[in-house]
Amino acid sequence: MKIFSVIAIFIYTLLFSIIGATLIALSLRTESLDVIVNTVNSLSHTDNVRLGMALTGLLLIFINISIARISLGKMRRLKTIAFDNPYGRVTVSLAAIEDYIKKLTNKMPEIKELRSSISANKKGVEVAARAILYSGGNIPEITEKIQNAIRIKLQEMLGLEETVTIKIDVAKIVHGESKFPVKAPEDTGFKGEIEYGK
Repeated sequence: MKIFSVIAIFIYTLLFSIIGATLIALSLRTESLDVIVNTVNSLSHTDNVRLGMALTGLLLIFINISIARISLGKMRRLKTIAFDNPYGRVTVSLAAIEDYIKKLTNKMPEIKELRSSISANKKGVEVAARAILYSGGNIPEITEKIQNAIRIKLQEMLGLEETVTIKIDVAKIVHGESKFPVKAPEDTGFKGEIEYGK
């Protein structure tokens, strides 16, 4: 299948290069357009040439459909992670994993907002995250905490053996200690003073 893809792409590229070169040549020499039209007219009256043209047209349509299917298949594979269970194949949408990461990081008090984008290939899963953090924390420690949490949860959830790489871009740091403010100590109702024995 890979060899067929390479051949199809080569023919496709060659065909469009020839068409492009022909159009450029015609724009430079308008009298050559009449020669091409007359040549096509004379060839179209020959049965063998007409059959060859029809077969070439069918071949080009077939190659075009094949390239479109290959491209769409690659796009669909890039948007999912697939694995085989004993009872059948399972695919997980990368959008679903991105949504899960968002919910996971929403529980972290140091993060105001985090958006992620995931790509998967044979080398593993790569998460590119854009974070807005609250000020008052140690950024290297916070980002390491985020990376560990995402890596562990993804490996547990998907059963991944491949490498999970998490890249974090801290886009903004906003004022505030945490999205979950620390509660003031509760009032016990005692208003007096404690006297200690002397």
